[in-house]
Amino acid sequence: MDINQILKKAGLSEKQTAVYAASLALGEAGMTDLAKKAALKRPTAYLIIDELMRMGLVSETTKGKRKIYSAVHPRRLQEITRSREKQVEDVLPELVALYNTPKTKPKIQVFEGEEGIKSVYREVLEEIKDINEIFFISNLTAVFKRVPNIFQEFNEILLKLKNTKIRELNYDDEAGRDWAEKIKKSSYKNHEVRLIDQKFSFGTTDNFIFKNKLLIFSLQKDIFVIIIESEEIVKTFKAIFEIAWLQARKT
Repeated sequence: MDINQILKKAGLSEKQTAVYAASLALGEAGMTDLAKKAALKRPTAYLIIDELMRMGLVSETTKGKRKIYSAVHPRRLQEITRSREKQVEDVLPELVALYNTPKTKPKIQVFEGEEGIKSVYREVLEEIKDINEIFFISNLTAVFKRVPNIFQEFNEILLKLKNTKIRELNYDDEAGRDWAEKIKKSSYKNHEVRLIDQKFSFGTTDNFIFKNKLLIFSLQKDIFVIIIESEEIVKTFKAIFEIAWLQARKT
């Protein structure tokens, strides 16, 4: 395992990583030896040592006329990481407020690949716990095929929601019908499914509409998801959903 990469992931810069790793390897060392081991010039090493001392990662002692430096126990890295996570957690509500500030132009994001798709599904799971209504337009056969595990995780959360009104428009195939029956037999009464006739061509997609967001998951070979945040665009798609809902078959 590459120690330098791990230290960088812990938040250290490239030069901080070099000096801290050198200090770990040397134990107690003077500046000349540290700079040489870290492959840095002495003036640069001095600056980095000061930074690491402020972070509590390196200590300084004096032996005779020499200053000696040694690495603090690596557990200090864990403390720093936890402290940073706590700081982010404390300001997260303010960051979210800034993120959700209404903007004139729509915000559009694209995530590609299975990991990107899964991360978006999981992000939606966190959001929908606190919303009043969500709409789905889905080809469940495609969903079951491409992301079966995340679908199971997603719907375990859906079935536990108490106040969120859920309406689904699913393609009228075996997967769509089976899911509609499952929802019909569940105890959650705010979840309704209708089926779109097979005479309509249905893409291999999964689509979510909630709050000011439209999510379009493309589940073909090269999978991706497009997230559009726009009150006006979502208003239009909600109207299209309502028209399709009136035409769809009740289950």
